[in-house]
Amino acid sequence: MSDIDALAEEFRRAYAAGEHPDAAAFLDRADEAEREELGRRIRLVLADEPPPDPAPETLLMVQAMLRGEPPLLELRTAKGMTRDQVVTDLREELGLQPDDEQRVAVYYHELETGQLPLAGIRDRVFEAVAKVMGVARSSLLLQGPEAGGASGPLAVFARAEPGAEVSLHALAALPGEPDEVDDLFTGGPG
Repeated sequence: MSDIDALAEEFRRAYAAGEHPDAAAFLDRADEAEREELGRRIRLVLADEPPPDPAPETLLMVQAMLRGEPPLLELRTAKGMTRDQVVTDLREELGLQPDDEQRVAVYYHELETGQLPLAGIRDRVFEAVAKVMGVARSSLLLQGPEAGGASGPLAVFARAEPGAEVSLHALAALPGEPDEVDDLFTGGPG
């Protein structure tokens, strides 16, 4: 079996198992000369295989949104985790210092309650939240205020829209000069 055959089969199995594999990550693993062919095979898998059932965590979060409740809060509650526990685990996962915990708690509260603009959150935070919650990042459903301050929630799957306006409203609420914690939660994708 060639490398491209193995990658295509790995993607097919992951997709069929409901793992929501990242096609871009698979393409990155292929030799540049084989990426187009792997992309074609991935498209065939997506067209031929029935879509996987959504993860139970995703359904839980969608149901919370339909009730007007914050989805991340619903997930944390369903997992029996305290906010303090999540904040500590999140701080550690992000490699931050114990002195940063209070500020992480402020940002996490705003994220959990849908007040933190998602466009400002670095990818590392989304990955860390998913790990702390014990879910796949692709299953994590978050909401935040719309860019530009418009009213109403904007729902995205664990990623801000590219090019979206970054609001620094959370930064203004915290004293001192911006630092690594501020950058993680307000610095934008990347």
